[in-house]
Amino acid sequence: MVEGLRRIGGSPYVFQPPPGGFGARLYDAGVEGIIGKVVIDQSKEGPPGHAHGGSLATLVDEVMGASAWFGGHRVLAVNLNISLKLAVPLNIEVTLKGRVQRKEGRKIYTTGELILPDGRIAVEGTGVFVEAPQLVGADGLNPFQLLDVE
Repeated sequence: MVEGLRRIGGSPYVFQPPPGGFGARLYDAGVEGIIGKVVIDQSKEGPPGHAHGGSLATLVDEVMGASAWFGGHRVLAVNLNISLKLAVPLNIEVTLKGRVQRKEGRKIYTTGELILPDGRIAVEGTGVFVEAPQLVGADGLNPFQLLDVE
């Protein structure tokens, strides 16, 4: 749990426990966007002892998408740019951050980060998400709504 913040739901792939998922937890951080915590285990290993780059991209995609959805936009990703800056060791808790930067028409521009326990940014991302309520979020479905339980 992140003290004082409200937990939100999200993609079953990211939220279900390993080995099928990541076991991530995301939280509404108000004007700061979305904050998350996750421990990446051996089921997501790439280089020996470290997380696979694709798994890291998945987590940054999720937190950027969550920031758009939690901001009230029913979106799909259309462009993701992920910069893998540092190797991420397995079995340590890392922090995720996602924010909406701006909206232009149907486009929602986001940024995201995966941060190591020492504060260094291991992964940076930018995303363009397009509002597509005709394809996603039918009947008011929002996978990133507040959860009643921790």
